[in-house]
Amino acid sequence: MSATPAKKRVGILGAAFDPPHYGHLLLAQLALNTQELDEIWLIPSPERWDKKPVASHAHRLAWLTRAAALCPDELRKHLRVSDVELKLPTYRGTHWLLEEMRRQNKGCSFALILGWDSFVGIPQWRDPTTGTMNGAELLATTRCYVSPRASSELPEPIKHPAPHGGGVVMLPALDAPEAGDISWMTGVAQNQVAALSSSLIRTALKSGSDIKFMFPELQKEIIESKAY
Repeated sequence: MSATPAKKRVGILGAAFDPPHYGHLLLAQLALNTQELDEIWLIPSPERWDKKPVASHAHRLAWLTRAAALCPDELRKHLRVSDVELKLPTYRGTHWLLEEMRRQNKGCSFALILGWDSFVGIPQWRDPTTGTMNGAELLATTRCYVSPRASSELPEPIKHPAPHGGGVVMLPALDAPEAGDISWMTGVAQNQVAALSSSLIRTALKSGSDIKFMFPELQKEIIESKAY
């Protein structure tokens, strides 16, 4: 009898990516550093009940694809950009998406990669179409890779809010990475990583300020697009 093939271990990193920046890619790298994931799928979110992206679907998808292609080889070869959520007729939320991904990709297991601020809000997550609260169900079925801010007040020890075999994997703080984790970030010093955010970058783009938090080639494309 042949052995059942091992499932591909996939981490889902969803965000508006409005625009994508080094912080998103650093979070992907920190998750890969656990050696518990084979691939990371970067999934831009559509307009949601709680957030309306500024740039268009097409712009954000193109920029994210470009950003992934510019990453160092050891990171890039594990990244996949997916427009699966942008193509949905209606936004259904993260739990619904994960269940749909499992249904469509029987050869994969899926985990969720996110920051601490998002993680602690999961119990309040819901399906915006039905209004059904489904955060507890997501936590009961999904392994989470979580990066806090260095200033986050974390419970000790970290425990998953629901009992299951997946649990929580705490990553290094996103704004306090090891020096080696940011060596590919052009022009960014370790003490500047805390400033990484899409809203900050949009503000800087509007004011014409210099942007340090994305690949220069991508910055040029975004400025020329006049999306912000």
